[in-house]
Amino acid sequence: MSSPDQFVHPFAEVALTNITREYPYAAHHVARSLADIVPAGEKNPAFANSYDWHSSVHMHYLLASLLGTEAGHTANWREEAIEVLSSHLSVVNMIAEADFLRDNPSWERPYGWAWAVELNRVLNANELPELRALGKNTQVLADTVFELVSTWLPKVAEPVRHGVHSNTAFGLRRILVGARAADRRDVVDIVAGAARRFYAEDAAWNFAQERSGHDFLSPGLCEADLMVEVLTDDERAAWLPEFLSDLSPESPALTPVKVHDPSDGQQSHLYGLGLSVAASVMRLAPQVEAIAEHTGDESLMEQAKRMLTRVDDLMGPGLEAAVSDEYISSHWVATFAWEALLLSTN
Repeated sequence: MSSPDQFVHPFAEVALTNITREYPYAAHHVARSLADIVPAGEKNPAFANSYDWHSSVHMHYLLASLLGTEAGHTANWREEAIEVLSSHLSVVNMIAEADFLRDNPSWERPYGWAWAVELNRVLNANELPELRALGKNTQVLADTVFELVSTWLPKVAEPVRHGVHSNTAFGLRRILVGARAADRRDVVDIVAGAARRFYAEDAAWNFAQERSGHDFLSPGLCEADLMVEVLTDDERAAWLPEFLSDLSPESPALTPVKVHDPSDGQQSHLYGLGLSVAASVMRLAPQVEAIAEHTGDESLMEQAKRMLTRVDDLMGPGLEAAVSDEYISSHWVATFAWEALLLSTN
């Protein structure tokens, strides 16, 4: 198992390179008139870099996270990182980004929204006063997401259940965690209520057939991740083992997929799939173990332990891609790699 410490400096270099690189850039927004055809930086002064808006947001999140490590406190890139973050995450820029989200309420929903909340959360929780000050700046962005989520979720008939950006469960879990940290009980209740409405009756997810050729998320594991946050202890003890009943180490969902063309933006999602699946496994296995201990279910305990045996193989390709010269992968994979690495030390 790799140590997070050995990746702090290379990941910081990747993040800094990304958030100071303007092109190539994919804007992904609807133009209502010729007035909307302007350079991305005019609409999104903080996040018109790192290939697209959501990748920029979570690369800012990654850099802030790395600054919070022991190695980050004394790194030779520390001052540059703080300077870049301070410039990008200024009050004026954050108001502009929040206004753009309000004016385009379905844009970056829910994936980019979730990372905006995560960025705010990690800044507010950081020990460095410079980053906590930036948390005050980004609060307007997080609050805007909370407003948009509160308006959107009551109107959603069904969740999106696939393995890319619009997956509902992945975004909602991060927004829920961020809302708790911000003491936004109103948002927590709305997200938890929607999660119960969407997923509480689900059982025996088909992990043999969920994977597709451009997934970077496991729909089933994302759902389980969210429901673990929402359910009471008794509800979790009943729901989680039944939902994961078809998951085994031999499941395709726990098997890395070979990336034959790293320059293909869709196929390279599979690097992130291995990392996000590994992270989900590391969050869920202890939950399954706790239920098995409480119930005395030896087969359930064995399932949890065997799930964890797949983590190293799942993470390996993504760790390499995160620091590769192929920009189509390196503009985003390091964030998923860092989160998986942190979980691996717990």
